[in-house]
Amino acid sequence: MARMRSDNVAQEEIDQALDELDLNMKRLRIEYEQYFAGTLRRAPQLLQGKVQKLILQFAAQPPRNTRQKFRFNQLNSRYQVFRQQWGRTQRQIDDGTYKPHQFKARMRDRERGLDTLSPAAAAPASEAPAKKSGVDQLYDALMSARRRTGDHDSGLDRDRLASIVRRQTETIRAQHGSDARVKFRVVVEDGKAKVKASVAKG
Repeated sequence: MARMRSDNVAQEEIDQALDELDLNMKRLRIEYEQYFAGTLRRAPQLLQGKVQKLILQFAAQPPRNTRQKFRFNQLNSRYQVFRQQWGRTQRQIDDGTYKPHQFKARMRDRERGLDTLSPAAAAPASEAPAKKSGVDQLYDALMSARRRTGDHDSGLDRDRLASIVRRQTETIRAQHGSDARVKFRVVVEDGKAKVKASVAKG
C-alpha cells in the first residue's frame, strides 16, 4: 500500500509539472505576440528559460506513464514549432525585414514627415523631390555619395535603412529623452560613405 501511495504522489507531481509547463507555454506565446506587436519592450527570455528548463528535465527523464508521456511529447512538439517561429521572426526584426514593423515605420515616417531627419543634411533640394520622405532623401543622398566613392554594392535598401534609422532614433531618445530631435546626415570617412546620427540642438 505504501508503494502504491508513493506512486500516486509521483504521478500527481508529474501531472502538476505538465500543467505548469502547459500554462507557461500559453503565457510565453501571448508575451511573444505582445513583444512582436511592440507592446512589450523586451522578449520574454526569463519565462522562456523557465519553459526550456522544464522541457529539458522531462526530456532527460521522460514520464513512464503512457498518458503523461504522450502529453509531454505534444507539449514539446508545440514548443519546438513556436521556438522556430519566434527565432525566425526575431531574425527578421534584427535584419529590418519584419513586415509589420516595416509598415509601422513607414506610417510613422509619413506622420512625422521630416521630424527626425534634417532635409539639408539628407540631400540637396535639387536632388530630392519635395514629396519624398526623409528616409527616401537620406537613402538617395547615401547612394549618391557611394557612387562618388566607387562603392556600388551597398547591400542596403530603403526598408533596411528605415529600420536602421528607427533603431538609432529609439536608442538616442532613450539616452537623451523622448523629445530629442535626431538628425541624420551622410558623411564620407576613409573613402566610405555612411550615415551618422546626432541630436539636433535647439
